Amino acid sequence: FSEVRIEGLETLDYLDNLSQRERHTEQGDAITFESEVDRVYVSSPNVIAVLDHEKKRTFVIRKDGLPDTVVWNPWEKKAKTMADFGDEEYKQTLCVDAAAAERPITLRPGEEWTGRLELSAVPSTNCSDHLDQPGIM
Repeated sequence: FSEVRIEGLETLDYLDNLSQRERHTEQGDAITFESEVDRVYVSSPNVIAVLDHEKKRTFVIRKDGLPDTVVWNPWEKKAKTMADFGDEEYKQTLCVDAAAAERPITLRPGEEWTGRLELSAVPSTNCSDHLDQPGIM
């Protein structure tokens, strides 16, 4: 799991669900994992990449109509308290999901809203190549 990182959320503000949704600013070049994480990155870009260097694969997440991104991993202590989660499954689990968490979407009668999420696996080379492809949102 130490070989997994997320690119595309650098320098963004996030709400930390582990500390009463306190607002922080991401400081790293990419997000890596060494402990429990439960964050909402607000006003995130529409293209985000999850790189798994160990397995030499990259997942590209494209979203539309969903302004935020949730990043979650329960890590060891919380995983052991979850009845439907194996004690060691946190090592193979990473939730990166599009959301409208900071400002929920409210519709009036007759209004419409569309949200879209696309996940694709691409060869792991240089992730920035995938983020800059023409035609990607």
